[in-house]
Amino acid sequence: MKRLSKQMGISLVEILVALVISVFLLGGIVQVYLGNKTTFAFTSALAEVQENGRFALDTMGQDLRLTNQWGCVSFDPDDTDNINDALSTSYDPDFYDFLGEEAIEGTDGGAGPDTLIIRGGKPGQTNVRAPFTAATVNTLTANKIRTLSAGDIILVARCGENDLAIEAEADIVEIDSVDNLDTAFTVITLDSNKSQQYQNDAMILELQTVTYSIGTGASGQPALFRQEFDAAAQELVEGVESMQVLYGIDTDLVKDQFANQYVPADEVPDFVDVVSVRIMLLLRSIDDFVTETPQKYTYNDTTTTPTDRRLRQVFTTTITLRNRIGSS
Repeated sequence: MKRLSKQMGISLVEILVALVISVFLLGGIVQVYLGNKTTFAFTSALAEVQENGRFALDTMGQDLRLTNQWGCVSFDPDDTDNINDALSTSYDPDFYDFLGEEAIEGTDGGAGPDTLIIRGGKPGQTNVRAPFTAATVNTLTANKIRTLSAGDIILVARCGENDLAIEAEADIVEIDSVDNLDTAFTVITLDSNKSQQYQNDAMILELQTVTYSIGTGASGQPALFRQEFDAAAQELVEGVESMQVLYGIDTDLVKDQFANQYVPADEVPDFVDVVSVRIMLLLRSIDDFVTETPQKYTYNDTTTTPTDRRLRQVFTTTITLRNRIGSS
């Protein structure tokens, strides 16, 4: 009968060797984990910054392309007799005076962020339809539209042949109420009377004054804010540290509607000559310690080394003011 040998156990040397091997394996695992964590944090921050930058420029671009949008009405800032301003005098003219204020303007923040103010129409419009109401009746019937609501400012414009007996081609009025109960049309009650009886050659366009600025967001991060009229500014994109705006002006004696130079707001002789806008945004990641060392960046011709380790990226775009280029 074969006798089993006794189990003698593991020697101290073998234990030490196993521990050393385990330490190397554990160190490798930790190194891979930390590397993956750093890579994930960096790629997430990069995606976040790029998405925020694209969204900010897309939103600003949409508003800028509607600058000076007056539908079918010709607008001459030096002669606005063809447009009747029926808004109450209680409105703050800095925000609600579309005839006396510039369609685009801004302030130069110097080393700090700039601000940008845009005036014009909103996307979409509708047409007046029967029954047509007299000038003394403060209602309009329009093709179905659900974007209008009480308090909105609209431009009602006659788009057909000009009637020489009526100087005004359009009215700027406030909406008192909107009735969308009928499935085929919308009834709009105005805050004041119209200058004339509008018929089915007339259009209705909602107007807006939009201000873009940089401030501190709800999370304590710098952010891009968008403000309509004099309402409270709304945080649009967080992580926007600065905004610089240059205005492309047509300086030719015979205007060809192309920018000859780009200058900051305080160097624009007359904002009527602005035909395009160049925007530069500096965005940073929300989280710190994304990069291994502080990341140098160049913004507005200045190179800066920050004290934090956030990821930063500069976004630049040039937008043509379509309604300026297309005007005669």
